[in-house]
Amino acid sequence: MTSQNNIEDQDEVVVIEERDKRTHFYIGIAAVLGLAFGGLVGSVLTANKWESTYQVLEEKYQALVSDKSDLVSQVKTREAGLDKEIEAKVATLLAEKEETHKAELNALQEQLTEVEKVNLSLEAQVKQQMDKLSSTKTENDKLNRQADMQATMFERSREVFKKEMQISQDLESLEKERESLLPKIEKLKKECDVFLEGKSWDVKSDACDKHDEANSRLSQIDQLIEVHKMDLKQIKEITEDMGL
Repeated sequence: MTSQNNIEDQDEVVVIEERDKRTHFYIGIAAVLGLAFGGLVGSVLTANKWESTYQVLEEKYQALVSDKSDLVSQVKTREAGLDKEIEAKVATLLAEKEETHKAELNALQEQLTEVEKVNLSLEAQVKQQMDKLSSTKTENDKLNRQADMQATMFERSREVFKKEMQISQDLESLEKERESLLPKIEKLKKECDVFLEGKSWDVKSDACDKHDEANSRLSQIDQLIEVHKMDLKQIKEITEDMGL
C-alpha cells in the first residue's frame, strides 16, 4: 500500500513537472508573441512618428540651406564691401603717410639747408680766423724783425753815439792843441829867422828844429781834424738813415 502510494506520488510529481514545463513553454511563447506584437505596434507608431519628425527636419534643413545660401551671399557681399573699405582705408593711410613723409622730407631738407648755411658760415668764420691768424703771424714776424732791427739799431746807435762822442772829444782836443800851437810856431819862426841871420847869440840853435817840429805837428793836427770832421759827417748821415 505504501509502495503504491509512493508510485502514485511519483506519477503526480512527473505530471506536475511536465505540466510546469508546458506552462513555462506556453508562457515563453506568449512572451515572444507579446514582444513581437508590441514591437510591431511600436514599430508602426515609431515609423509614423519618425516620418513626421523627418518632414520637420527636412523643412528645417531646407530652411538652413536657404539661410546658408543667404548667409553666404551676405558674407560675399560683406567681403566685397570690406575689400573696398579696406582698399579705401589703405589708400587713405598711404596718402596720409605719403603726405607725412613729404612733410618730414621737406623739414629735413630745410634742416639740411640750414645746416649747410651754418657750415658755410662756420667755414667763412674759420677762413676769416685763419686769415686773421696768418695776418697776425705776419704782423708778429714783422714786429719781431722790427724789434730785432731796433735792438740792432739801438746797439749800433749806441756805438755810433759813443764813437761820435769820442771823435768830438778828440776833435775838440785837437782844435785846442792847434790853437795853442799857432803862437808857439810864430814865436819859433822868429827865433829861427834871428838865428839864421846871426843877429843875436841869445837864440838857441835848436829854434829852427823846434819850429819844424811844431809845423809838422800842426800839419798832422789839421789832417786829423779833417778826418774827424769827415767821420762826424758820416756819423750824422748814418743817424739820419737810422731815423735818430
